[in-house]
Amino acid sequence: MATKKTKAVEKETRVLNVTPDKLDLRDRPYMPSVAVQPPPAFRVKTRVPVVNQGSTSACTGFGLAAVVGHLLRLAKREGESAVSPWMLYSMARRYDEFPGAEDAGSSLRGALKGWYKHGACALDLWKKIDMPEPTNVPGEDWWLDAVNRPLGAYYRVDTRSVTDMHVALNEVGVLYASAVVHAGWDEGVNPATPKDWAIPLRKRKESDGGHAFCIVGYDRRGFLVQNSWSEKWGDGGFATLTYEDWLANAMDCWVAQLGVVTEEHERVAQAATPPTKKGSGAALSSNDMLRRHQLAPYVIDMERDGSLSTSGSFRTTPPDVVALVTDYLDAARKDWKVKAGDPLDLVIYAHGGLTGERDAEATFSRWLPKLYEARKFPIFLMWESDILSTLANQLAHVAEMASRPAGGPLDSVGKWWNERLEGLLAPPGCALWDEMKRNASAVTEAPESGGKQLFAALRDSPVAERNPFRLHLVGHSAGAILHAMLIDRMAALEWDFETVTFLAPALRVDRFRERVLPWLQEKRIKRYRHYHLADTAEQQDPTTKALLGYGRSLLYLVSRSFEGGMEVPILGMQKHFPADVARMRSVEVCCAPSEVSRSTTHGGFDDDGATLQSVIAGLK
Repeated sequence: MATKKTKAVEKETRVLNVTPDKLDLRDRPYMPSVAVQPPPAFRVKTRVPVVNQGSTSACTGFGLAAVVGHLLRLAKREGESAVSPWMLYSMARRYDEFPGAEDAGSSLRGALKGWYKHGACALDLWKKIDMPEPTNVPGEDWWLDAVNRPLGAYYRVDTRSVTDMHVALNEVGVLYASAVVHAGWDEGVNPATPKDWAIPLRKRKESDGGHAFCIVGYDRRGFLVQNSWSEKWGDGGFATLTYEDWLANAMDCWVAQLGVVTEEHERVAQAATPPTKKGSGAALSSNDMLRRHQLAPYVIDMERDGSLSTSGSFRTTPPDVVALVTDYLDAARKDWKVKAGDPLDLVIYAHGGLTGERDAEATFSRWLPKLYEARKFPIFLMWESDILSTLANQLAHVAEMASRPAGGPLDSVGKWWNERLEGLLAPPGCALWDEMKRNASAVTEAPESGGKQLFAALRDSPVAERNPFRLHLVGHSAGAILHAMLIDRMAALEWDFETVTFLAPALRVDRFRERVLPWLQEKRIKRYRHYHLADTAEQQDPTTKALLGYGRSLLYLVSRSFEGGMEVPILGMQKHFPADVARMRSVEVCCAPSEVSRSTTHGGFDDDGATLQSVIAGLK
């Protein structure tokens, strides 16, 4: 990341810390149309007010807001309303993944990616750098409103090709650009002859930094820039950036087009709850952006240390957690017509241990509609648990270290290889598995953890005054490790759980006896429901096949390798499930594959429709 640079302009300090876009082969290059004959000069006919970003680092947001404003006016889709540069800047930083909350700058690609994934809200709904608190009120909530201004597509323009930029301007009207800003830009403050002012080219210094802006035209001298340093700069906020200057100092350039606002966009923007279709649950959109908008309010996204996440598609803030169990829960209560005094069922779902953000999103998208249709309010915990890809990358050399035996029956060769891998994978596997368990513990242990904030919000929710809460926990695989720690800590604080459901739990049996069983015996947990694979299916499970050809389930690998290198009983394995627990009246055990669950693999429980229906049927 570039070092923060500043330049004195009038009494304000301009922050110049735009970072160049990193090389990404997935970028779609702009290919100019040969049918376009660029005229000698061009200026977009629309007018978007020049604004002042002040001493903030938000030029990526302000430059993109000008681009969006021009495109909206060119499309005659909005009158004089402006979009929020602050939202665009916040989303840019989300996808540049700058740590913490400091105002630290961003890149053009980050801003465009944020617009692509989340849209752009009206300025009236986000007027300063701090993110507004969610309201879940259509027309008042920036999150819902942003859906109305989607990005269609965006293309990288070759900064070395002035002719490509000419064509792009004639095709679309405006460009989104960044460049290194030298001392000549400072001379634009109240210039003696502002009309058609051109930025004088000055020698570039090592201390000069990057800046983002909107290009709105060109002539024989250079490109016409719309800046965000107020109308006192240049010619009312505009200036010519000479071709020589651009070619010497350009960083990045993009051309973008608006997306089409469909009826579905309008429905999502006006919906306080997911729209429902009888018999099919909540109707989540097939459009990635819209589906993410519908799903995100129900997700609590956390970092490795348990704190709320500041990056990615599901970034969560403390007000988001509060809004989830107040505004969104109250909207669901009204949607379901729950009478005063009747209980509200809340389901807290924790995904498994081989799950990245995309897989978690897919899982939540399957569960939310069915839970909502069953009048079970969904809360999804997204936590850092994806160790399989890391382990596979670290252990590529293991295959070279351990040669397979030649000859012999295939089953004996496979058994030998599985046992060989269990030994070889133990040292690195134990380290990564222990790290994942620390991540699970942090969800409810860290002072500002997402889990603690959730239960604090539940405790203070005004909805509970009208309708008492019944809490249900569902955890798949390593999600059971997270929930076991959550249960032990929250039950000690006198929280009760109506049901706890573990799907193929990767939890050690001794930890279950320490952290869950006592609360089940004391009736803090009313019922425990358990799903596991038959041992024959467990031994043929290809879930971890990608891990150097290991031929058993993840739980076998955990039991025989990741828990110290010696076989340790794991709760989710049929052969290890305690008989005394199975005999308890408050315990129900389901073995797959069966009518109740047709899953044939460890990773299949959260995908299987029969399992999903069975779990929901038991949430009562």
